[in-house]
Amino acid sequence: MSVGVIACDAQSIQAVGVAGGVYRPDQGCTLVEEADQCPGPGAALPQLRFESPENPGVETDAMRGTLSDPRVTCRHSFCGSGSLATRAALEWNDDPEFPQRAASFDVRFPVARDLMGRTISFAVYVPDLTVPMHAQIGVIFDHWRYVGWAPLAQGWNRVSGVVSPANTLTKIDAAVTSIPVTSLQIDVFVPVNTVAGTRGSWSGDIYLDDIAW
Repeated sequence: MSVGVIACDAQSIQAVGVAGGVYRPDQGCTLVEEADQCPGPGAALPQLRFESPENPGVETDAMRGTLSDPRVTCRHSFCGSGSLATRAALEWNDDPEFPQRAASFDVRFPVARDLMGRTISFAVYVPDLTVPMHAQIGVIFDHWRYVGWAPLAQGWNRVSGVVSPANTLTKIDAAVTSIPVTSLQIDVFVPVNTVAGTRGSWSGDIYLDDIAW
């Protein structure tokens, strides 16, 4: 680790070599976690934490074309040093076939993982929350299975759900004893307006952190 303070730009994570230092947005990064929401002693760490400049495996949905410039940044962080940032440009109306109202992220597993009874979760931050927005997480198990969602408030939001037939959102048959998941899907979206003909748009940065399963 470097022995001096290295400036943190919005595009990369770099380390501050001061023992016990605290991460401050846009003022430098450290690998020491002291935020209240960081995992406590003995708690399991999320699998994807964005603590190095390389994207650890989150893909953006190229079909919709609503996301651009994915990068790991230390401008904002839910816990630790950094997060995954992307630029989103969303549009919506009352047409259910119009897909550009959602920004989608995928975490694909090389080999299917049995997530029966496991909680999947992530943290999301939208700094320019000027319209109502929601976020959801699901799994690909035979087909898309909805697991959890939440409306977004200003600041960091945690969204989670249990992969289980007991979670009625999943609509998984109660007789299922194994849930081999091939990928996780995260969506950040603007709900469809119920007034016919209403259109709108939103653009800004979306930050993801601490993806766990």
